[in-house]
Amino acid sequence: MNRQTLRAALSALTAIGAVLMIGVPTATADELPQSEAQPRTADFQAWDSAADFSLGERKGVEIDRNETLSLTSMPEGRTSYADPFADHRAAVEYETGTWTSPVHDIGFEASDAIVSWNATTPTGTWVQSEMRGRHADGTWTDWFVMGRWASGMDFAAGDIHRTSVDGQSNADGDVYTDTFSAADGRPIVSDQARVTLLRPVGALADVSVSLVSVVASRLGTGTTTTSTSSMTEDTVLDVPQLSQEIHRGEYPEFDNGGEAWCSPTSSSMVLGYWKKGPTSADLQSVTAPNGDPQVDWAAMHTYDFAYEGAGNWPFNTAYSASFGLKSFVTRMPSLAEAETYIAAGIPLVVSVAFTRAELPQAGYSTNGHLLVIVGFTAAGDVIVNDPYSPTNQDVRRIYPRANFERVWLNGSNGTAYVTLPQGHPLPGEASPVSPTTPTDSDPANPEPSPAGPTAPAVQQNPVPSAGAEDQQGVPSSSVTAGDQPQQLAQTGSDLAAWRAAAAVAAGVTLAGLFTAMVGRHRNVRRRARGR
Repeated sequence: MNRQTLRAALSALTAIGAVLMIGVPTATADELPQSEAQPRTADFQAWDSAADFSLGERKGVEIDRNETLSLTSMPEGRTSYADPFADHRAAVEYETGTWTSPVHDIGFEASDAIVSWNATTPTGTWVQSEMRGRHADGTWTDWFVMGRWASGMDFAAGDIHRTSVDGQSNADGDVYTDTFSAADGRPIVSDQARVTLLRPVGALADVSVSLVSVVASRLGTGTTTTSTSSMTEDTVLDVPQLSQEIHRGEYPEFDNGGEAWCSPTSSSMVLGYWKKGPTSADLQSVTAPNGDPQVDWAAMHTYDFAYEGAGNWPFNTAYSASFGLKSFVTRMPSLAEAETYIAAGIPLVVSVAFTRAELPQAGYSTNGHLLVIVGFTAAGDVIVNDPYSPTNQDVRRIYPRANFERVWLNGSNGTAYVTLPQGHPLPGEASPVSPTTPTDSDPANPEPSPAGPTAPAVQQNPVPSAGAEDQQGVPSSSVTAGDQPQQLAQTGSDLAAWRAAAAVAAGVTLAGLFTAMVGRHRNVRRRARGR
């Protein structure tokens, strides 16, 4: 879809209150040059269909009948890779093929970019994602590796250890785990993505890619105002409640559970909502004394061996996509936009950061935390599943709209994981459909269909904190399920609606300075994603 058509579709969707998505930041506002002291803005581009993939350059890959990219019988070439985290670091030779996206005009000077992908990687196969940016003078950055991904963990059989790539830094910028950050004075105005599909020489495994996306953004400053809610009744999606804290001390080799597992726990809740996830057979080998072994499984299978944690954003969305879903990392400018997703039956994993004073109802402070927006009250307050809770029963909570919006936008610039089944309507498309129980998986603890939600009352128990002297509980109101999410207007073809929902017009203003953002050093970034 060309840029003019995209903007037309975006305008149509915006007219009915659709979502504008914002990119992923890598630095606090006070790190930015004066030239970027302006409203934040972002641009999202995805390729996820045969028509999209046909616009790119293919070498050794083809567009198969499933409209995904897969290796041809005559791949482009060969390469060797020695897994740096393997017990035996002998290089393995792979057949390779690449798909390179068209050059995409961002529409403004961007300071950072992040890549998401959805891939199927049978044992021994993997994919590598890359991106590069073009400066206003026409020169290009180098290609930067944004991730080396394999969904499996059968290392003895040939799976690689999934990993980000440290040490990528030059005059054009740096890569911090999963995010490219342009050097001061070297913004990019265009971007390009590339994915490489790899399988061991002689293997017949069918590695494939179904989605590639790039979010480019410019950080700046703005004012914090509370968005106006469109809610007229309590609406709660029936997302299963899972606590990360009941896993404290489990699997030290995968960051020891508890506070470190907010992201995989949140991803597991959304997978449970869509009735997807690891099978009972998968979980037989998992030791989870307090239950919910699917959380341990998610932590293992999102773990970034270079980052040494399970908080890599696109690794979490790639994990969710490995169960046949569509999933990507994006940004949203307000809770008003998040409401359109809840209305469409889509829960959101979001990233927040706050002090006790900023969100006293939580009873704790955090430099970075992932939780799930599952609904809104009629007054517009936010209903969440907060995994940083002592038990599963304590996970469901209500946070005041104004407080929560500030700590979401100021804390992470509106970061969200969007995960949904193939074909499920996005905001602006037709009325939500009920997800069906998958025929190829047997998820642990299957939950009722999210269509026509019947969620239990919101829990009012306080969560644990470092000191009880200033701990405050959640407000005393309770929430029951609303009616079926409202029907949304049809706005053209599925492709147009997907593009419009995923895109954002330049010039969107978001809330103020970051209080606790992804840092420019790996240890700071790790702390910001730990809890």
